Amino acid sequence: MRIDMELFIESYISHPYWPEREKVINITKESGMARARSSANRRKALQEYLEAHDMTLADFEALEALADRPWHLSEDGHIIVPKRSVDGMLTQAADQARAAFRAFPADMARTACRATSWVTDATPDQACEWERFVVVTAGTGAKLSNQRAIRRNWFIGNCPPDDTLVAGPKVTATSHVEIDEEMVKPDTLRNMLRWAGQWVGIGASRKMGWGRFSIREWDIKA
Repeated sequence: MRIDMELFIESYISHPYWPEREKVINITKESGMARARSSANRRKALQEYLEAHDMTLADFEALEALADRPWHLSEDGHIIVPKRSVDGMLTQAADQARAAFRAFPADMARTACRATSWVTDATPDQACEWERFVVVTAGTGAKLSNQRAIRRNWFIGNCPPDDTLVAGPKVTATSHVEIDEEMVKPDTLRNMLRWAGQWVGIGASRKMGWGRFSIREWDIKA
């Protein structure tokens, strides 16, 4: 059974971790840039590393630009919520929803419900910026400094959870799921998605209230 959906996305932050980000982090660590205290020494360390690895500064800057991409995009330039994020939301919802709302066990989320990416009607030029200061901590949770670090993310949607932000235009998305009706009841799945839209969210910063959504259309195909 196929179910076509249209969803209203209140807010969404992607913040993808690209393979290029991994390369930038490794170069920063291996070159010694992170240990250098002055900008001159950081630049020198980087240049020496790049020369030793047959790279130019332009190559590194291009790598940084790819690592900084804030969105996954469709072929026609619209922002998409990738399938991996949809699967992650479904898994978390199945794990946390009470039994009456649970459409399938969490460990079967990727097989019992075969979801597609959500294709939105938003483009990157409609995105707005969320800027805030955060406490810098170590991996153990220990506070590293009294000075807070600034963080920035791009978001889409007209209902951001931070009411100090200027909202963007309304965003809707289309998607579909395929299920085996002998394993998954469509009504239970719809209720679980409604619950997930309110209490789980999708994308980054979900614990801070981002990524909330609701179902606008639910069209069951034979």
